[in-house]
This record gives sequence, structure tokens and C-alpha cells, in this order.
Amino acid sequence: MARSPLAVAFWLCMSLSAPALSESSQPVWNGLNPQQREVLAPLAQEWDSMDATKKKKWLGIAKRYPGMTPSEQHRTQLQMRDWYSLTPEQRELVREKYKTIKKLPPDKRQEIKQKWRDYEQIPEDQRGGK
Repeated sequence: MARSPLAVAFWLCMSLSAPALSESSQPVWNGLNPQQREVLAPLAQEWDSMDATKKKKWLGIAKRYPGMTPSEQHRTQLQMRDWYSLTPEQRELVREKYKTIKKLPPDKRQEIKQKWRDYEQIPEDQRGGK
């Protein structure tokens, strides 16, 4: 009989510690430090519903953020806002286009990158929008 309470206690300790481990690898928004919350602010509304893989990616970006140039920081913030303003359907379409581009030969990918760089140089008010 002595083993049963010990087994129950062990199980209880393990089950109570599992969410803490899970939570630290998948921190909730309020569990982020102030610098992380500031960097990841565009993601605040969606953060707690994100899966662990996405959180890990964004936390890596937040860690690198202080070492970025001001223009890289600005671009990163805009990309976060743009991405999370898309509907789930639009995000899926972007992912599919990305996969298609990744399958292209390197010279074709370079051509697309160059066209994009050229497009980015055009003032926003002169870009042809869809």
C-alpha cells in the first residue's frame, strides 16, 4: 500500500510540472519579457493561439532584433504587421506561392528577387496595386 501513495505523488508531481515545461517552451504573451513584447507587439493578439513552432521562430527574431540595423528593424515590424493582417486564406496562398518559388531554378529565383527589389524602389504612391 505504501507504493500506491508514492506512485500517486510521483504522477501528480510529473503532471503538474508538465504544463510548466510546456508553457516555458510556449510562453504566453504575458510571460514574455518587456523587450520581447515590444519587438513582437504586432503579434500580440495572435500570440497565445500560435503553435510552438511559430512562437519559437518569432522568439528567435526577437532575440536577433537588437542587432539589426534600424532599417532591418523597421522592415521586420512591417512584415509582422502585414503577415498578421492577412486572412488565413491569404496566408495559405502566400505559403503556396513561396513553395512554388522555392522549386524554381536558382537563376529564376534570382530574377524574381531582383524584380521584387526593383518594385520596392518605386514610391508606394506610384506602385500599381491590386
